[in-house]
Amino acid sequence: MTTNAQAPALVSAASISERSDPAHVATLLDAIRRLRKVAITYEDGDGAISERTVWPITVVYFDHVRVLAAWCERRSAFRHFRVYRVRPASILDDRYPERRSLLMRRWREQDREWRSFLTVSDGARG
Repeated sequence: MTTNAQAPALVSAASISERSDPAHVATLLDAIRRLRKVAITYEDGDGAISERTVWPITVVYFDHVRVLAAWCERRSAFRHFRVYRVRPASILDDRYPERRSLLMRRWREQDREWRSFLTVSDGARG
């Protein structure tokens, strides 16, 4: 049986890409492993900036984009954040209140649209 700390922090939904991750992805992966909330600044596709506290559960790797899947406290829902739009994150002292395995299950059940990212192409960005 896999515990929360042992569960993979990454999900690969496409072939291996030669793109490299932004440096702050290591912080996000560390927060996932430690089950910690993260304070992020996020820039959406229109350039609007927002501050969020999220419970990061996995980073999904697609051919042309990396996506952080997380529970967003601001929206009270699962959200997907393109990692190149996340400004360097701060790991908070607070652990999220649910086991990561339960969050992962809820994410897969409630937000099956995450699979729609399989067709996303961001050109040179990632």
